[in-house]
Order: sequence, then structure tokens, then C-alpha cells
Amino acid sequence: MAKVILITGASTGLGYSIAGYLAQRGYVVYGTSRQAGLSLGSFRMLSMDVGDPQSVQQAVDQIMQQEGRLDVLVNNAGLGIAAPVELMSLSDVQRVFDTNVLGVIRMVQAALPIMRRQQSGLIINISSIAAEAGLPYRGAYSASKAAVERLTEALRLELAPFGVQACSIQPGGTKTDINKNRLRASIEADNIYKATFDRTYELIDQSVSEGIESAVFGPLLDSIINSPKVKRLYRVGKPLEKFSVLLKRVLPTTLYERMIRNHYEM
Repeated sequence: MAKVILITGASTGLGYSIAGYLAQRGYVVYGTSRQAGLSLGSFRMLSMDVGDPQSVQQAVDQIMQQEGRLDVLVNNAGLGIAAPVELMSLSDVQRVFDTNVLGVIRMVQAALPIMRRQQSGLIINISSIAAEAGLPYRGAYSASKAAVERLTEALRLELAPFGVQACSIQPGGTKTDINKNRLRASIEADNIYKATFDRTYELIDQSVSEGIESAVFGPLLDSIINSPKVKRLYRVGKPLEKFSVLLKRVLPTTLYERMIRNHYEM
């Protein structure tokens, strides 16, 4: 029997690429989008907003009515933000955490009763290499993804007795449309942060536009879904991105911070 997979944020970018690949592999794939009535052909789309508990429950109920089971939940929906901590719009920060963190929790709470009854299931949370470091002007985004990592660790412990597994995937810079949708601070020309923020923002955009192809993630998820023992973490990115995580662990803090500041010309 083909496994039933639910992928949030599947109308574009990483979610779309993953959903399309898994559908071609023969899985029963449901993607979600806030756009009502969106149809993408290769997999089924549901209208859902991870920020709306009723919308989340309705989507999960619809899958259960159609398929009678839910085997894999991929929490992919996310929102980026770039801003100095001092100048962050708190309403923007709330939007980011509501999507990136509370959205994951809402989805998990809707899916877990089903998976526990089945005594099987898999939750895959799409995090980010940014979860491993508080990079300049990405503090809120890094914090939201770090929260996803800690939630995933807790889930693995809580779900082990029920035959349900959980893991996170940490992409590095990936060619998606996150640049277009990212929340960005509006900084006046004479503000003290203006010059370094603009330089950093260019580098953030560049890391996405020159990032790895989203097509690499479909085969990875296929492999994870078919793995009898799922690892806690899968990190996918360019060698330097993955190496930077190791450097943070082994270098003295002052040396690591100096290296980061030099990179961003701060």
C-alpha cells in the first residue's frame, strides 16, 4: 500500500520539488497552500494555513476521509526574516514564529493522534543550517529554526514508545523563492545599521540564488521514508556551509565571531 504523505507549503520552492518527486515515486502525496483551489497536477493540493488551527484540522480530516491513514508529515511551510534585533518589527517576528514554530506544533498535534493509533508514522521537520548559529540580521529566523530543532529532539523521545519517528532536515542555501517572500526591515539611509545590513542582505540573497538545487531533497526524503531507523538530523548544503557548523563547535568563540564579522564586513 502506497504511503500517504502530507507536505505543507508545497505550492512553490522546496515543498513543490519534494512533493512532485515523491508523487512520481508512487506515494499518495497531499500538498498544502494558503491559495484556495490551487491545482498542480502531479499531486493533490489542499487549501490550508498553518497559522489557523481550524484550517489545519480540516485538511488532516479531509486526508483521513479520502485515505483512511496518514504515514508521513513534512513540515515545510516557513517564513524568512532579516532585520537587526534592535529594529525588528515585533509583529513580523510574531508572524515568523507563528509560521515556523507554532505552525509545526499545530500540524504535529493534528497528525499525531492518527499516527499513534496506527502505531507507525514519520514527522520530518524542515529546519535550516541557520538553526546552528545566530547570524547577523537573521537572529529571529535562526531562533525560530533552532526552536524547531529542540522540538524535534523532544518529539523523538516522546514518540518512541508509539512506533512514530521524527527528524529534522537542515538545508543550507537552496534555490527557492524565499528571497521574494522574506520579511525585511525598512532601515533609514542615515541609520547606523544601514550599510552592514544592506551588504549582509545581498549575501543572504546570493546564498539562495547560488545555492544547491531543490531537486536534491526529493531523493533524500524518499530515502528517509524508507529507512527503518531515522536519524535525528540530516544536514544538506555546500561544503563550506556544513564546515561552518563544525568550526563553531571547535573554534574559540572570539575567533569564530571575528571570522563571521569579517565575512560580513562588520
